[in-house]
Amino acid sequence: MFKRIGWLIGLLVLLPMIAVAQDAPEGLTIEDAQIAESVGTFGQPLLELRGQIVNTGENAIADITLYAEAFAADDTAVAEGFGTPVDACGAGLLFDFALQPGHAQTFVIPLEVFGDAPIDRFEITPSGTHVEPLPPLDLPTAIHPVVTDQSVVQVEWVNERFLRYGVGCRADIFSVWDWYTFNIRAVQPFPTEHPHAADVTPELAQTLQLDDPNASRLTFAPTGDRLVFQNAINTLMTAGFSGEARRTLYSLLSRRTLQEIYWLPEERFITYYFGGYGDPVYYFTANAEARPISPALDGNPPSITLPGASWDGRRIVYSSEWEAGVFGYTLYVVTNGFEERLFEAIPPGNNYPPPLPLTNPADNLIDQIYLPLDMEGEPRLMCYNRAEAQLYDLAPLPLRLRQDERAQWWLSPDETRIALAVSAAEGGLWVIDLTALPACGSGVE
Repeated sequence: MFKRIGWLIGLLVLLPMIAVAQDAPEGLTIEDAQIAESVGTFGQPLLELRGQIVNTGENAIADITLYAEAFAADDTAVAEGFGTPVDACGAGLLFDFALQPGHAQTFVIPLEVFGDAPIDRFEITPSGTHVEPLPPLDLPTAIHPVVTDQSVVQVEWVNERFLRYGVGCRADIFSVWDWYTFNIRAVQPFPTEHPHAADVTPELAQTLQLDDPNASRLTFAPTGDRLVFQNAINTLMTAGFSGEARRTLYSLLSRRTLQEIYWLPEERFITYYFGGYGDPVYYFTANAEARPISPALDGNPPSITLPGASWDGRRIVYSSEWEAGVFGYTLYVVTNGFEERLFEAIPPGNNYPPPLPLTNPADNLIDQIYLPLDMEGEPRLMCYNRAEAQLYDLAPLPLRLRQDERAQWWLSPDETRIALAVSAAEGGLWVIDLTALPACGSGVE
């Protein structure tokens, strides 16, 4: 199993006694503190103190910093360091982060060692400022109470009742995430292994010629027998599960950044390419046999938000500026270039989930489109009824995203539920029961 080089890996060393200073802000406690060796950006060895900072009080706590001092058995100081709360990728959180009551967050304190004596004990001094907590989210019963408040990066529906989800850093390969299975009729998830975690081996990396498995975006089709990845020069390729029968899908993509490969049924997928928040999103659809469905990356109209694909990969709903100051969503058929302007709306950022187009089984035409919109500062779940040309407001969404944080969602196989995952410090997973929400149109059951 591959591990990324950085703070998430390391050789844990003998844990000395760790104490928390008495003048820590009320409600702020330290749990699961560990000393670990890691490797820095330039290959230098590092010693770090890692753990969880927990808010057991009634107020939120902002401006959190941590000072650690290490002592030898004779009370001589031998190391010290300053640290902060970090996200799932080990990056320090912005100063507007506030640890909410009842929540925990990972911290990292890099240490400067200046003594030769063995470390006997640590003292950690956290500091912070009490602020008003965020108001609780008032969600309808159709949105299942948060399944987890961890940073969820991917969801795979096993069937209509079961899903599995991965927790970790979205820059990592999926096999190092912590995976859980959840029954939508149950209360608690339980730990599990991803069915393809054991397939990620050094032999596979050698066969696929992967210099950096994390950068490859390696992903296995949830159904079928093929995988998709990009090589060191960003050529997108597919192969069998053991790396056999490699096929090139698209090359000359080195000036684009692949952010996600989003699976559709029957080994189809849509790719998302963009640099960061605010950048236009480029995309294409194809299948794991390396057969394109849409034109190549630059042959499709770019989108402000993540574009959403129908399950056959032939129809896309994307957002753009129609004309000066007028924004809206457009239905685009990739196989013939047909476009239909659907409705005007100010799109959210590309860190929001994409539209979810649903087809009518009777005629296989797109008739409903679920999407998130920011309505006067509040994220809302909306649904567009194409036959009525009407946009319906269905429910609030539990999204509090900073620009460097993302949300994604996945439709259940029977199209009755949406699993909404938030990869953020205030992350989580929610299950939205569409059948328990208001209808998407006057004539919809």
